[in-house]
Order: sequence, then structure tokens, then C-alpha cells
Amino acid sequence: MYTNNGDDMDLKRKYAHLLLDCLNLKKGDYLFVSIPTSALYFKKLIIEEAEAYGLKDIYFDEVDSYKKHDLLKNLDQENINKHPYFDASIYNKYAKLDAGFLFIRSMIPKLMDDVDPVKIKATTEHTLETQKYFRDLYNSSKLRWNISCIPNEEWAKSLNMSEDELWNYILKICMVDDKSNPYEKWNEYLEELEKTTNILNDYNFEYLKYKNDAGTDLKIYLPERHLWSSGKSPNGDICNMPTLEVFTSPLYNKTEGKVVPTKPLLFNNVLIDDFYLEFKEGKVVSYDARVGFDTLKTIIETDEYSCYLGECALVSFDSVINKTNIIFNETLYDENASCHIALGRGFNECLRGEVKDDKEQLKRGVNISKTHVDFMIGSRDLSVVGVTHDGNEIKVIENGNIILK
Repeated sequence: MYTNNGDDMDLKRKYAHLLLDCLNLKKGDYLFVSIPTSALYFKKLIIEEAEAYGLKDIYFDEVDSYKKHDLLKNLDQENINKHPYFDASIYNKYAKLDAGFLFIRSMIPKLMDDVDPVKIKATTEHTLETQKYFRDLYNSSKLRWNISCIPNEEWAKSLNMSEDELWNYILKICMVDDKSNPYEKWNEYLEELEKTTNILNDYNFEYLKYKNDAGTDLKIYLPERHLWSSGKSPNGDICNMPTLEVFTSPLYNKTEGKVVPTKPLLFNNVLIDDFYLEFKEGKVVSYDARVGFDTLKTIIETDEYSCYLGECALVSFDSVINKTNIIFNETLYDENASCHIALGRGFNECLRGEVKDDKEQLKRGVNISKTHVDFMIGSRDLSVVGVTHDGNEIKVIENGNIILK
């Protein structure tokens, strides 16, 4: 049971409880937990902390990244598709039970560097097909879910620190200490963040202009009746831990210019670095990467709409994550360090009114790709200017930080 007597509770236990709180669980609910096999000690904490909620059932999907690597290396695509490891239909069962979904990640740097990106892409598509019912609800914001991270030795070593040191960073960033209730602190923070979303919604910008000295010169148009959102979903759950962003979905077919990401991207444990994208009429028409070009290519070519944007998110450069001066090589943390945009699927909750299906979402200008890949574009000299429908220009970000009042 959670109490505010921090000295009586291990901080990792407190973190486990925070993640459960993020799902807005109630008595009699089902819980689905995706957790790495390297972190089964944390599974024990989840089980113990979940007792306070009176849940009906907890299912653990134990993810073995090394096993996945070996299967991808040694099996052809036909046998991969037949292998039970890549059958994710269990997600559908718990989606039908209206379960809360807790996705705990613990990335292993460069693990998949020696695996054919085309095979990774095909396997991902197959797995998504096996969990289609879950994915449809997930994409339409009809599920409660949270994505979070816990350290492992390999990840910590890649950052030149110990696993305990990485734990300390994660706990600090997620506002877990021995003095207060972190869930209450996050709710207070998100209330403040919502004020920024309200201002953005009041301006109802036609488009945003991004510019910095790294080479980004980008114009992103926004759909009619778009909405900005922040960390809490329409279901009341906190979807990412941590979450420092305000975000919306752009008009997918009307982005113009060039963007140069300012941090590396780790996609499926493959590093992409020193890259750029150029857009015309919303579509990526030119791109290159010094590291990870083939993987970047598979992202862009995943499906018909993966070469268009699905998200633009604003985060101040002086965020608590960026102040660590660490590139975590984990998208959840790096995307909350500063501004980011994403290729692929957009969010139907970023449109006013009900959106019945993908057909309507696309008709209203929001991407319906199967994939969603964030990459970071924030910098100390980034400026973002919002342009209203009557041509007024409003400074949104100056010197990397949100200044909108």
C-alpha cells in the first residue's frame, strides 16, 4: 500500500506504484504488463504494489530481446511468422477485457545492428497484424496505457555509468523521492502544462515555422479544428512516464522544408545518427544518414503514409532531462528533452469532435500510418513561430524554450 512516509518505502517500489497510478486503475480491473526478462525483480514489485488496487488479474508478457535477436538472425521470414514468439494475439484478449497496459522498456544499445532492417520491418508488421484488435483500440485512444523505462547494465554502460547511477537519473526525472507522492506531483505539473495547451488552442495556428543553425528550416501546417494536448489522455491515464511535452498532429500532406535532428535515434535497438529529412507537400522527398541509413529507409518506407509526419511536440530546451546533458539513446527520454516531431501515425484526440475511423481521420488531414517514430529537433537556438489564419506571427519558442504566455 502506498503511503507518503517515503523513508518506509524503497524508491524503486515507489516508482512501480507511480506507474500503476498512471493507468488510473480501479478495483476489478485487468492489468497487462510487458516487461523485459532482465527485470523480473521489478515484476515482483509490480505484483506487490498492485495488491492495493484489488485487480482481477495481472498478465505478464516477458520480453527477451536476446531471444528475439537470435530468432531474427537464424530464421527466414516464413518461419519467423510461424514462430509463437512473434504472435502477439494475447494483446487482443486483454484489450477486450478493457485492461490497463503497462509497457516497461529496458533497451539494449545496438543489439539489432547486425540484423537485416528489412527483416525487422517485416517482423514488426507481422506482429502488429496479430494484435490488430488491440492496435485499433490503441490508435483510437480507447485503451489505458503507459510507457516507461527501467535500467539495465548494458544501457548504463553505454552511457558510461553504473546501473545504479542510471536508476538515480530515472527516479529524479520521474519525481520519485523519499518525501512526497510522485503521482500528485505529476498531476500538479500536468495542470501547469495544460495551461500551455489551452493558449495554443486559443491561437488556433494555421502553421508553425521552425528554424535553427543546425539546418532546420521547416514549415508545418495544422489541420482545421486541431487540438493540442499534453500528458493525460482522454481516459485520464498518463501515457508516458516521464512526459514533458505538449503536442498535436500536423496536416499530414502539407509540411515543407528541411529538418536536421539534433539527437541520435535508436529504433528497434539500431542507431540512426547524423541525418536529415526534406519535405515537399508533406512527403519526405530526400533524406540521408551517416549512421543507420538502411534503418531510416525502412522507417520511411514502412507503408504508404510513413513518409509523412504524424506529430509535432514542443518541449523547452531547459527541461529537467536536457539539463542532465545526457543523450539517453532511449526515445522516451530523449523526446522529452526538447522539441520533437514524428513520422507516421497521428492522434485522433488531436482533432475536435468524434473521429469514427481511419478514413475520417485521414479525410481531416491526420496521418493513419501503422508506425510512429519520434526524432528530436530541439536546440538552444531553435525558434518556433506560430502563424495565425489572418497572418499574425506569434513567438512560441525562442532560444529553445517555450515563451508563449
